[in-house]
Amino acid sequence: MIFFIAIIAAVAIELIFRRADQWRGFAWFTQFTDWVCHQLDSSSVRDGPVVVLAIIAPLLFAVWLISAMLGEVWGLFDFVFSVFILILALGPVDPIRLVQDYYDALKRDDSEAAKLHASDLLGRAADENPVLVAEQVKQALLIKTCSGIIGVFFWFIVMGPVGAAMFRLSCLLKERFEDVPTGFSKSTKELYNILMWIPARITVLCFAVIGNFVDVIQSLQKVSDLWQADSDALLSETGIGALHEADLSDDNTVNAEHVHHCLLLVRRTVLAFLTFLAIIVIVSWIF
Repeated sequence: MIFFIAIIAAVAIELIFRRADQWRGFAWFTQFTDWVCHQLDSSSVRDGPVVVLAIIAPLLFAVWLISAMLGEVWGLFDFVFSVFILILALGPVDPIRLVQDYYDALKRDDSEAAKLHASDLLGRAADENPVLVAEQVKQALLIKTCSGIIGVFFWFIVMGPVGAAMFRLSCLLKERFEDVPTGFSKSTKELYNILMWIPARITVLCFAVIGNFVDVIQSLQKVSDLWQADSDALLSETGIGALHEADLSDDNTVNAEHVHHCLLLVRRTVLAFLTFLAIIVIVSWIF
């Protein structure tokens, strides 16, 4: 019950303070990661899962310790700390807000603003081809709906502030090192895949319920993809399949309404997930 109330409080803060993503800065985590890697550079375990554990474990222990200490003093302090960690974990940017800004720019025919918002979402400079950018934006939105929102909520419900922090840190490591061909990068990807597996399948289920169930199933090459496919690819393929309308973009013109329908899908998906949580909380409270 308390964790659900904390989620609702975090969502309310996100909605009221529309630029809450400006509060989230993970430069300190980048510096800490570099420092740990430097300290272990001459070690025999410098290129594997031990380094990932050395980076994440101390931070998770700190979150657990603070939460435990605050809980001993007064439960309200622990609740406030939980909401604080949850808001930090819902980041580093709000994908729904960025895509809304991107869509608004498309409707105004403001290509420069659209490209800027797309770059903020993708975490890199957007391509010059607007149709390709629109496709990348939709795929990123579908993935980040899980990695930036639903996955955070799931692990917060399971493990509290420690779970939310663990999931966010794993996502940050994976995004930063995914293009680096090292054992360390492979370990960050494996941790991300483990933590994303359940939230991704929950998100796909929400896509199917909210969107086009038949097309979601048909978007799978085989049924076993539901548990064997890469989570990011599964989210992208089933999310596009859940849309009721085909993408009518041509070589030079972006179909802005397809972006809008993708945006509506993820909003309803998040709402459906929160509704499902609310039902579970109410039933458990009654019985």
